[in-house]
Amino acid sequence: MQVWLKVLIFIALWLIIFSLLIFYMSIHPQKIITNLAPSDFGLNYEEVLFNSADGIKLSGWFIPHNKTKSTIIVMHGYPADKANLLGIAEFLAKEFNVFLFDFRSFGKSEGKYTTAGYLERNDLLGAIKYLEKEKNITKVGLYGFSLGGAVALMTNHENVKAIATDSAYAELSHMVQHMYKIFFVLKYPLAYLTKLYGILFLKINIDDASPVENIENIKIPILLIHAEKDSQIPVNEAYLLHDANKKAELWIVENAEHGITHSINPEKYEKKVIGFFKENVK
Repeated sequence: MQVWLKVLIFIALWLIIFSLLIFYMSIHPQKIITNLAPSDFGLNYEEVLFNSADGIKLSGWFIPHNKTKSTIIVMHGYPADKANLLGIAEFLAKEFNVFLFDFRSFGKSEGKYTTAGYLERNDLLGAIKYLEKEKNITKVGLYGFSLGGAVALMTNHENVKAIATDSAYAELSHMVQHMYKIFFVLKYPLAYLTKLYGILFLKINIDDASPVENIENIKIPILLIHAEKDSQIPVNEAYLLHDANKKAELWIVENAEHGITHSINPEKYEKKVIGFFKENVK
């Protein structure tokens, strides 16, 4: 066998084995349990269990507000849990009921794997149904960070009156390519193989996890927040989302990295987010 053929076979085998390993690790990330509860922030709350639209048992916290029925559902990023966004819930709870939950396979929720947004839409639909059936709440705003923001933009429901996202991706396929960016030209076959594994093993196509496609048809108010120097979900994703729906409000937080848009200027952030929801979730 010629040397060049051996090299090609070696590269092909490496691509398959390496991408399969990354695929497995991506849908089974290390579970993070943040050792915090709403009570640590002085908030009264109820621990709740509810089912996703496809029957996965999920763990949530309902933080009640005595003077309003309006509720903000707060959704965490990847790979985190609901407690990771208690800082956000704390300021939202001054004006609204707040509902946080763990996406499937994260935190204290059940689920064998994550799909980084595709099936997580069913988790959000389950949360909306829980609020309607158990709390008689039909005026809902969505706040999602990263993965949570993408899920918010891909989920349509008549009870949702406004959506605020922080660092949401525009296309899951972009995130797969970004994950392999250090491999330069090899990122393309690696990304293709990852897409193929999703189809073969999970029966899903990552191309269908597309907030940018869905946002075109969203009629309710949208606030898009993104970190200018985001290294995990590049700021171009926010521009793509905004280009697809020019009515959405876009706020690029200067000099911010992924996950610190709130902490870089808490007063401005909280004023903008609360003002957005007070105006649109009535």
